[in-house]
Amino acid sequence: MKDRFSRARKRFTRISLIILTRIFKLVAAVLPYGFSVAVGGAIGFLVYYALPRDRNRAIEHLSKAFPEHDPQWVKVTARRTFIHLGKCLMEEMAINPRRLQRVISFPGRERLKAAVGQGKGVVYVTGHIGNWEFMGAAVAAEYSLSVVAAPIEPEPVNDMIVGLRAAMGVRTILRGRPGAAKELIRVFRENRVLGILIDQDTDVEGAFVDFMGTPAWTPTAAAQMAIKFGAPVLFGYIQRQDNGHHVITVEGPLELHRTGNDDEDIRTNTAMFTKRIEDAIRRNPEQWVWMHRRWRRQP
Repeated sequence: MKDRFSRARKRFTRISLIILTRIFKLVAAVLPYGFSVAVGGAIGFLVYYALPRDRNRAIEHLSKAFPEHDPQWVKVTARRTFIHLGKCLMEEMAINPRRLQRVISFPGRERLKAAVGQGKGVVYVTGHIGNWEFMGAAVAAEYSLSVVAAPIEPEPVNDMIVGLRAAMGVRTILRGRPGAAKELIRVFRENRVLGILIDQDTDVEGAFVDFMGTPAWTPTAAAQMAIKFGAPVLFGYIQRQDNGHHVITVEGPLELHRTGNDDEDIRTNTAMFTKRIEDAIRRNPEQWVWMHRRWRRQP
């Protein structure tokens, strides 16, 4: 009975995701950009109340990361997180190159230009901060960009997201899919930018490093690639402003820890990247994915 209920819930979730994304696409197609983004925020507000498990998880994680704040601040921030993510999804549905130029500021592009100029490829470390898909589109508008991503379930939603990225010039390397390893190598041979998000507990090679005061299983691919190929590493993130504008910040090239002990160097550098992500999240905590089970595993 329990297995049957679990399968039914997963099927309901898959169907709901497909329906929801189609609604977002329809709204984005028929409404003016600014109004459609506002609608996305309203949908996010409703989802906050419609999904108690995700709402409670976001509240729990915010309480864990910000023990100095009272419960009211935590609940308000959790609700703003859902509103923000609703806006992000609608923005992704409605964006095009002309609109992107109007809503993005990219003051760190000179750092990226210098890193690409080294000719070794670039490891661009980031997380699910702000509208990270917008940042990918902005980078891809100037340089060849590939991003590493886990396939999304259900497959129709995954195909739609990959297609939206491709329309803005972003190539997606899906982990575990045929040819993914060769494509990663090709990125550095062709002096492309490789975007890697390392702020989620996923079933990939990783290490436990500190995140918000608690050990968290963190993908080590960014550090591995940087050490293996000698590519410069940048840390970038994007944050939404009160006026709906988005500002991209780029830090680096980061100085890597190198002792000759690859395992220790990979873990140390992953911890350093994660600290950068944490600092960026703390600046605007409502612009991160607090419903994600970041501390799912413990050492």
